[in-house]
Amino acid sequence: MKLKLLLEKNIFNLLFKLSFVLLILEVYRILLLFCNGESFPDFGVKEHIIGLWFDCITIALFFLPFIFLSVIPLPLITEKIRSIVLFIVFTLSSAVVFLFNALDVAYFSYTHKRTSYDYLKFMLNSDETGSLAGDFILEFWWLILFFIVSFGLLLFTYLKSKSVQINYREPKKWMYFLLTIALTIVIGRGGFQLKPIGILESTNYVSIENSPAVLNSAFTLLKTYQFKGVEKKTFFSDAEVKKYFNPIQNGNPQNLVKDSQNVVFILLESFGSMYCGPNNPESFTPFLDSILLKSMYFEHGIANGRTSMDGLPAVISSIPMWMNESFILSSYSSNQFQGIPSILKGNGYSSAFFHGATNGSMRFDAFASAAGFDSYYGRTEYNNEDHFDGNWGIEDHHFLAWSLGQMDKMKKPFFSMVFTLSSHHPFTIPKDYRKKVKKGPEPLCATISYVDIALREFWSKAQKKSWFKNTIFVFCADHVGPTGRSDRSDLAWLHRVPIAFYHPIVSLPRIDSLVPFQQIDILPTLMDLLNIRSKYYAFGTSYFNKQKQPKIIYAQENLMAYQGTKDLLVWNLSSMKKRIKSDDLEIKKMKAIYQHYTNDLIENKMTP
Repeated sequence: MKLKLLLEKNIFNLLFKLSFVLLILEVYRILLLFCNGESFPDFGVKEHIIGLWFDCITIALFFLPFIFLSVIPLPLITEKIRSIVLFIVFTLSSAVVFLFNALDVAYFSYTHKRTSYDYLKFMLNSDETGSLAGDFILEFWWLILFFIVSFGLLLFTYLKSKSVQINYREPKKWMYFLLTIALTIVIGRGGFQLKPIGILESTNYVSIENSPAVLNSAFTLLKTYQFKGVEKKTFFSDAEVKKYFNPIQNGNPQNLVKDSQNVVFILLESFGSMYCGPNNPESFTPFLDSILLKSMYFEHGIANGRTSMDGLPAVISSIPMWMNESFILSSYSSNQFQGIPSILKGNGYSSAFFHGATNGSMRFDAFASAAGFDSYYGRTEYNNEDHFDGNWGIEDHHFLAWSLGQMDKMKKPFFSMVFTLSSHHPFTIPKDYRKKVKKGPEPLCATISYVDIALREFWSKAQKKSWFKNTIFVFCADHVGPTGRSDRSDLAWLHRVPIAFYHPIVSLPRIDSLVPFQQIDILPTLMDLLNIRSKYYAFGTSYFNKQKQPKIIYAQENLMAYQGTKDLLVWNLSSMKKRIKSDDLEIKKMKAIYQHYTNDLIENKMTP
């Protein structure tokens, strides 16, 4: 009886320590909700309970070594060594779990998803991480303080809790040990189902919008670390799948403009539609809006991802982010694939990519090369550190003006992409522009206003160039920026960006405001506008193609067909959850597109 009591006390001691971890994880969830409440307006008691269950799963996974060492019966002579090892394992496990949840409290408003392994890799290898550390400390000092205090309390509680020795010769101790480990494994799997629970399963219990808060960052990090790539799909036979979608497409010349037009593609950092657009009373971009009014402008443009690394492959190569890892960071980035510059090269075009960030930032230079760009111009080529903003790169008004000079030297016709960077955290505005910008309800607004002024200056100089009147200009945002607004927090707004095509001489078609158009549609549409007949590979479809396809976004391992309203058709790969009426054809098209996406990535079949 005495031995039984000792063992029960030992297990109780273990549960007490882990319960304190569970409590702190829930506090981090509450902090996430407090700082990003506009993204979770209906998060209630049920969601908190589901969240606690996912926290228990996380604890079982991350603290399995600690649990194992806590309950395994060992000779008494090893007790001192065990206690030291246990403290080290507990400290490290707790630090990892708390750290990533703390980071998401700070940065969820930028990514609108929990930390994933690809994002961690980016942060660890990014040159900008060190320069932004100071801004993070100043802005989130209170979060750092909470991390230190909560971690300190946890360790204090741990040290106050005395360990209990276990007699390894007692058979019952081994029985309790095996039962404890078995129970921990079951909890870590999320139950007795065939496959361990993953990120996707959270949407079986709560809405997609609430899913990120139900999950916790350590869990998503672990699950995405285990991501081995997409799984091959066989919804249709190879012959049948092409009835609904075929990524190998032919150009369909529209003859709206003369052949061999130049292209200047301006990719705007964090320019979500909530703060720009001619029909938006809250716009901070009067100059851009004046151009959009004269453009083939898609008011319901859709970003196919949530980060810059998602946006670039979408707009350049028509490759969306429909998996748990950005294409640029994935193993599939070594596949053979096309881009606008490589397609145009076969039609006599030269090409250049302009981005004022440090060369190598987010692997954009490597991707640009793989996509077929002839030249890359970054901070190194600009070669004037007096114009460095102290965080990301060269200030936009300087870099945009300099880019024009480089375009003058390019062989005509040319394709150039200019990617802005100033409208990004920590939202630095050059001293000479601080009194010129229009401020708004969020720090992002003033930097968007600054970039709009820089665009006006760029445009004023570009109009004087000999090549200006023979150029198609493309405007698009890479993704939506951070927001704290509850009226702009649904999935539709979080992917809504301006997309437009403009020609100085030719009036391009005007677009109905409700027509959805996604980033991956840019490549095929541009080919048709340029009268290119070449065969190419794209997941998007041209605006001029009468065979319309679903406009698909990805969140929490769900695919969603966006149809120009706030309602989305949700597909979690195993069942359909309809929020709008949709016929079987729409569902079959989604499956066909996704089957091509997964299988072609796996088989490296991404060229015509």
